[in-house]
Amino acid sequence: MPGYLAPALKRLAALEPDRLAGVRFHETGAGGAPDLSDVGAVFFWLADPLREMYPDCFAEAAAIEARARELGLELVNPPSSLSNSIKSVQAKLWQEAGIPTPACFAFADRAGLEDAVARTGFPVLLKSDTLHAQERMVFCASAEELRAHADAALPMPGVASPFVDTRAGWAAARPGTPWSRSYHKKRLIVFGDEVQARNVFFSDGPIVGLSTSSIWRYRPREGRPSRPGLFGLGRRERAEVAIDLTYFRDGVCDAPELMRRAARALGFGFAAIDYSVFADGRVCLWEANPYHYVPGPRSYVLPEQRHFQERYDAFCRALGAYFGRLQTREATNSA
Repeated sequence: MPGYLAPALKRLAALEPDRLAGVRFHETGAGGAPDLSDVGAVFFWLADPLREMYPDCFAEAAAIEARARELGLELVNPPSSLSNSIKSVQAKLWQEAGIPTPACFAFADRAGLEDAVARTGFPVLLKSDTLHAQERMVFCASAEELRAHADAALPMPGVASPFVDTRAGWAAARPGTPWSRSYHKKRLIVFGDEVQARNVFFSDGPIVGLSTSSIWRYRPREGRPSRPGLFGLGRRERAEVAIDLTYFRDGVCDAPELMRRAARALGFGFAAIDYSVFADGRVCLWEANPYHYVPGPRSYVLPEQRHFQERYDAFCRALGAYFGRLQTREATNSA
């Protein structure tokens, strides 16, 4: 993502002009190595999985990491951790740490896929082992559905995970609500020791994301901004947007300490975590993404109804506060 979060940094500079005063940027591939002599923390703001997808960038970043460790500097998302978002690796690390997440069984071809599905049973979710944003994700309810997919339509290399129906219990707990009618997915962001609630999406299908959600039909099109249309939002969408906005504004993340542990188990200090919650309060974590997309105003769905500017500014301020905490620890360590 070219210029990753550059607009957020620009907005942060406008909101809190002094927040970036102690931050210096080094771009891999630009030549030369950064001088770390007066640095207390290094934030590796790089795409993942770094080693597998960008080996030249990884080599340069790994040299910076090695030097930073020699100097005893604090590291955020070091390159040695940026392969831990690979689905099969992530699931293993999380399960070893006691984080509730489905198992992942890796496969490279159709034969491997059949072996993996034999371990999960049906229904099954098939996901790319290395990609985010649900790219090439497939849900199969039966062996017949799986056989109907050509190899080219399946994520390879990929992982198979048993399907977890997070609607369980909601029909009794909150009948007639989006929780009982639809599948859902929540997102929060971890900024070191702090967590920030971001959004909730609902979908008719088991693969839940913005592009599969009920509000996706209001997305921006052909340069036109997102808007609810002539008759406004439907009853269903109004209820779901209200839940989404309440989750963000209340700032009450489910199991916050568990989410911090989940990020630490992968070696991440900064990451988005996608999860769902059962009616009894238990959570199921789907993935952590240290290089997650933060939409701007032109691509945001229903920016007025979902209060885009408020959410965007909250993200920018939280990022700035994280920078501030890193600098505070730097000053304390130096003293």
